[in-house]
Amino acid sequence: MILPVLLGMANVGGIGGGGIIIPCLMTAWGFETKQAIAISNITIFVGAVLRFACTYGQKHPEKPDSVGLDYGIAIVMMPLVLVGSFSGVLINLWLPDVILGIILSLLLVFLTI
Repeated sequence: MILPVLLGMANVGGIGGGGIIIPCLMTAWGFETKQAIAISNITIFVGAVLRFACTYGQKHPEKPDSVGLDYGIAIVMMPLVLVGSFSGVLINLWLPDVILGIILSLLLVFLTI
């Protein structure tokens, strides 16, 4: 019950929620790091699809004649998202769980500062 609420708040805030999902899956349900990352990826994907479906027909609040999606930002961001996703998959395959846990913890601390 708590995880969907946390995911909803993260999604409304504009983040996927991986920093919330992975520790919850590891501590509450005992998943290993790689399993928690895989489950986190699919839940973030489903959240993104649902968010897109809910906001698909909306117009921009200040420009009623334009769409609510900024396709220019999407065009700029997608190549880097794909590179990050691909390199993340490779890192997940190569590194052991302990190192992945340390890297994810450091990243989470860095992003909260």
